[in-house]
Formats: sequence, C-alpha cells, structure tokens
Amino acid sequence: MNNKTFKAQITVMAALSMTIIFSLICTCVRSALDCFYNTQIKEACMLSVEGAFSAYHNYMLSEYDILLLQYSDNIKARIEQYAEENIYSCGKNVSLMGVDVDNVEYITDQGGIYLRKEIASYMQYGLFSEMADVMRQSEKELQKVEKIKEITSDIQDCEKDLWEVDLKILQLIKYVEGIETTDTGIVIRRGEPVSSGGYFAKSAVNGIVSRDSVYVDEKKVYMSIDNSEPGYTDVSALLDDMYEDASGVAASEENQKEEDYINSYSDVYRRNYIKLKAVLGGTKEQTEKALEVLGEYDDAKSGAENKLGGCMEKVSAEIKTLGEELCNELIEDLKSMKEDNASDKKTMCDMQQLRQALSRNLIVLNGVCSQIEKLEENLNYDNSRDVMSSVVRCRQLLYGLSAKGMKFDYSGVDFSIESSGLSAVKKVRQLITDGILALVMDTDNISEKSVNYAGLATDMSGKIESMESKEEEIKEQFLMNEYLMMKFNCFTDYLDMDIDESAGIDYTLEYILCGKSGDKENLEQTMLELSGIRTGMNLAYLITDKSKKMQAYSFAAGALGFTGNMALIKAGQYLIMSVWAYGEAIMDMRDLYAGNKVALVKNEKNWKLSLENLLGMKFDSDKDTDDDGLEYRDYIRMLLMLERSEHKNYRTMGAMEIKMISMGHDDFRMRNYIVSMAGTAVFSVIRRGQPYVQIISCSYI
Repeated sequence: MNNKTFKAQITVMAALSMTIIFSLICTCVRSALDCFYNTQIKEACMLSVEGAFSAYHNYMLSEYDILLLQYSDNIKARIEQYAEENIYSCGKNVSLMGVDVDNVEYITDQGGIYLRKEIASYMQYGLFSEMADVMRQSEKELQKVEKIKEITSDIQDCEKDLWEVDLKILQLIKYVEGIETTDTGIVIRRGEPVSSGGYFAKSAVNGIVSRDSVYVDEKKVYMSIDNSEPGYTDVSALLDDMYEDASGVAASEENQKEEDYINSYSDVYRRNYIKLKAVLGGTKEQTEKALEVLGEYDDAKSGAENKLGGCMEKVSAEIKTLGEELCNELIEDLKSMKEDNASDKKTMCDMQQLRQALSRNLIVLNGVCSQIEKLEENLNYDNSRDVMSSVVRCRQLLYGLSAKGMKFDYSGVDFSIESSGLSAVKKVRQLITDGILALVMDTDNISEKSVNYAGLATDMSGKIESMESKEEEIKEQFLMNEYLMMKFNCFTDYLDMDIDESAGIDYTLEYILCGKSGDKENLEQTMLELSGIRTGMNLAYLITDKSKKMQAYSFAAGALGFTGNMALIKAGQYLIMSVWAYGEAIMDMRDLYAGNKVALVKNEKNWKLSLENLLGMKFDSDKDTDDDGLEYRDYIRMLLMLERSEHKNYRTMGAMEIKMISMGHDDFRMRNYIVSMAGTAVFSVIRRGQPYVQIISCSYI
C-alpha cells in the first residue's frame, strides 16, 4: 500500500514538470516568432522608406550633388506598397494596417540650414575639407576691415557733431556781426563778405560808429555792413535828435503854435522814433537768438565730446583686431580731437566773453525797449515835455550798451575765395557712389539678363535655430562657401569663357550675394559691397601713412580752418581720407574686374590715386598691376563670409531653381522638396491582441 502511494506521487510530479516544460517551450517559440515578425517589420519599414527616398531629383544630384525628394501623397502610398511587398514572407500572419507621416522637413525650413548641412556633408569628402583653417586668416582681415569702417563711420558722425559746433559759430557771426553765412562758411562775393541784410546784435551803437566802437578789426567786414542797410545805427544820435525835436516844440511861444511850425519838428521826430524802435527791437531780437545759439553750441560740444569718448573706448577694446600700430594712431587722433573740442579757446571768438556781453546788452535792451513803448509816436505841444523826460531816461538806460566782448577774429578767413567747406570732397564721394558701375568698367560688356519667376526660394525668409556648436557652424559655413565657389560662376569667369545663352542669369555668385532679379543690378550691388572691403583696407593704410595723412589734414585745414576748430579739422581729415580710400577702391576694382590681382594690404609702392586726381575725378594710373594679391573670386569668397547664412541659403536655392528652369523643369521649386521625414507604420499580427506600431524615418542629411 505504501509503495503504490509513492509511485503515484512520482507520476503527478512528472506530469506537473512536463506541463511547465511544454509551457516554457511554447513561450520560447512564440517569442522567437515575435522576434521574427519584429525583425521582418523593421526591415520592411526601413526598406520601404529608403525605397521611397530613392526617387530623388536626378538632375539636382547630377548638377549640384544635392539629394532632394519631391513631397506628395504618393510618398505615403509608395511606402505602404513597399511595406506590403516586403512583409510578404510573413504570410497572412502579418498585415499592414496603415502608414502615417507626421514629421516632414523641407529643404527650405529653418532658414535653409538643411541645404547647408547637405552641402557640408558632401564637401567633407571633397578636396576642400581643410579650407576652414586656410580661410581663418581672411576672416580676421575682414573683421579688421569691418571694425575700421565702423570706427571711421563713428568718427565721421563726430565730424557732423563737430561741424554742428562750428555751424553755431557761423550762425553767431550772422546774428552778432550781420554777415551772411551758410552751412559751409561765410558768404563771399567778389572778395567781399556779404551783409545779411537784416538787424544783428551790433546794429544799435551807443555813440559814434567806427571799427573800434563795434569791435570789428577786419575792414572788409566793417565796410560791408556799414555800406548796407540797415547797417550800424548810432541810437544815441537818434535820441539826441528826438530830444531836440521835443525841446523845440516845448519852447515855442503861444503865438507860434501854428500847425506848420509844430509839424516841422513832429515829422522828423516821428521818423526818428520809428527808426529807433525798429533798430532797438531788431537788435534785441537778434541778441536773444544769439544767446539761444550759444546754448545749442554748448549742447553740440557736449554731444561731440561724448561721441569722441565712445570712439576712444571702442578703439581701445579692439586693439587685438586692429593691431597695435593702427590702434595707437586712431587713439592719438581721437584724443587730440577730444582735447581740442573741450577747449573753449576758439580763435574766432571767446565764447565766454561773448555770452557775458550778449547777456549784458539784453538787459539794457529790455529796459530801453520798455521805455520806448512809453514814448508817444506823435509829438505835440502837450506831450513834448513828457517826451523829453522819456528820451533822457532812454539815454540813461543805454549807458551799458556796448559791443565789448563781441569781437570775432577773421584772420583765418580767405576772402579771395568762396568757402565751400568739405562740399567738394562730399560731392566726389556722391559721384563715385552714384556712378560706380561706369567708373569701374564698360557697361556695354555687362549682361542684361534678368529673371522674373514666381515662387523662387530667394524670396523666402526664415531663421536658423540650431543647437550645434559654434565651431561646427563655422566649419559648415566655410564648406558651403567653397561649394558655392566650385559650383557657380561670377563676372570674371566670363572673361575667358563663353556665355551660356540658355541660362536665366550669368553672374550666379553675385546673385547669391545680392538676390536681385538682374545680372546688372547684382553686379552693381556687389561692387558696392566690394568697395566697402577695399575702402576699409585702404583706409587702414592711409591712417598709418604720415605723408598722405598730412595731405588730408592740410586740405581739411584749408576748408574748415577759418573757425579755428581743430577738432573739426581732425574729423574733416578723416572724412577726406575715407573718400580718398574710396577713390583708391575704384582703382582696385578696375583691376579686379579686368581679371588682375589687388594686394589685400596697401603700401606706398602699390598705392595709385593722388589726392589731386581724386578731387579731379581722374581714376587713371601709370602704375603696373600687382603680381601678388587676390583675384576677384577671392574677394567674392570674402563677401560670402560676410553674408548672413539665411540669405545665402535661400539665394543659393533660388540660383539652383533658375538653373533647373533653364533646363526645362519649369515647375521646379525647392519649397516642394524634402530632405527628411518621420512617421509610424501600424501592423496587425495574428494572435497579438494589440496592433504593432513601428517608427519609420529617413533623411538625406
């Protein structure tokens, strides 16, 4: 009995063990089957998406080595078709329920960054993967150029403020001295200063009119005013005449008070009264204006001082970029300008004394004008004694009226020529800017091609929002620039190459830089940008060339020195040097567009344009072209480095679109093409309760 029980227990245990073993085996089989299905599904999805992405644009790949896929609903259908075909080996156990594409990235998204990344990926395998290191030095030079242009522009802004200071002095000459002035200086005709033709602060003279009494040392100035109307007026003499007239009427006897007798006095009195009131009123008004200008003068000086201080700080902060020699020259000049501006010792007039004199006279004039208002305009026997009393009071009030402290020094003014300030230099700059194309080349040789296609990527805008490192971004930028230099043409390429008549535009590099619709517009805009680089480099040399710098200073002193503002002369010197550097840039571009080289950094030997020829607009030189230096394409490369990445990306796409259109693909637009996509594929697996979801994705980047 006990033995049977023992055997039965063994049989039950064996049955339980077998059940567990069979369950484990079934689980393993099912797991293996699931793994098989999963693997098949993953492979099917991967092959399906890659199959769909294999339908890239062949002509874009052939022409530009860029992979693009036109996005449409057919992509989803193709993925579904390929997926069903690829899971055929699973039989009826696995079936596709559907595909959903929910994340598509177009080549035009994010400021065109995907184009840059595709190009960088392609260029990594080319010959230019090490160009980033080679171009870093050029980037430093460009940074230097930009800083020089920025600082020079700031100095020219200071020149405007400093000129505003001197403009106030010119206005003071008009309001105080009665000499006509303009923004460029004193108005001179036939060697004589011209009267303003109105009243001025020195119009009313308390005593005999002479050069000493009006404090005018320059005979030409004195004679110009004295011989004009209203000129100088001895108001004390007018008051004396008015007193005599009133006294004559008051002293007449009763039987002499005839109308004709009194009128003989009252008519003269009335004329003197009207003239006196006009002279004193006009003098008072111009004195008030002069004091107002003095306040503006102080504000202008303060503004100029602040700007000069800001320039000095900016230069000091950029010593590494500018270099020690150039930095020291700039700081020395700015320091001198600031000190000269701070000084109130102007050679034309002492501002402090002038302010005191005008303020003193205004008090006197206010009192006299108030008293004049009490005077009767019409004189008769009844009011004659009151008039006499008021006239005496006016004489007493006029006691403090004087031109002392209101002297101007004209020793620096050349009356033999009409002053134009720096207008001649500014006119040259304007002429160069307005006619730069014709100055550089024969416009008959410029392509007239233009495009007017709707929907080009060139017109798109977007912002790059990338999390990549700065180093990676710089590397991609350099690689993209080299790609553009390799794939696209510029103006000088056609000096030795026939033009493709079927092309929409010829100067595609200039198009990428400027984005205009026509070759001519792009070429002119590129010239202006290129002139900026050359002007900056030329100016850097001029600032350190003592001889040429002195020539510019001498010209500025001749044009602006009449007011004695040395700070203005220094600022004017920089304006002249900047225009001179611009003129030399025209000479440089003539060489570049002719296919010659131009040295990046100028020196005495390769400098071509004289200051005399600049002012005469003579842009010819007998000097030979540089054997060493950079060609036009090298400068185009620099401009590409300066261009914003978003603009460059979209314009590159636009240039590609124009090329595709010229090849017969009229509807080709980059905005319709994608570089990556992501989504999900849903499958039904037999004996699995829930659908199987597989993530799908593919990218050219």
